[in-house]
Amino acid sequence: MIKEKSFSVSKNLQAVDMIKAEILSEVSHLYQTMADYDETESYDSVENSIATIIAMDYILARRLGLSFSAVDEKIRDLAEMAAENGHELEKSFGDMSELSRHIKKR
Repeated sequence: MIKEKSFSVSKNLQAVDMIKAEILSEVSHLYQTMADYDETESYDSVENSIATIIAMDYILARRLGLSFSAVDEKIRDLAEMAAENGHELEKSFGDMSELSRHIKKR
């Protein structure tokens, strides 16, 4: 039983490292795409990168023992707090309130 459990922990650690590497790689790709944005004809590359980063963040949270709904609740709480505290993106664009509403709809 102990050998099986240590294998499971080891496998989980490997998965966490793989997820971290994929997130970093995708962030790099996103930044490169944005740097060359004038030359990019398709918005799909930016959208795909952002979606991949978000998805892998959720999966990383799961590997670390958090549920998807717990992450959603934390995002909502942080967005609401930022909106209440007058975050610049809230003042200028209403982004934090919009994010909070989006998460609440789930």
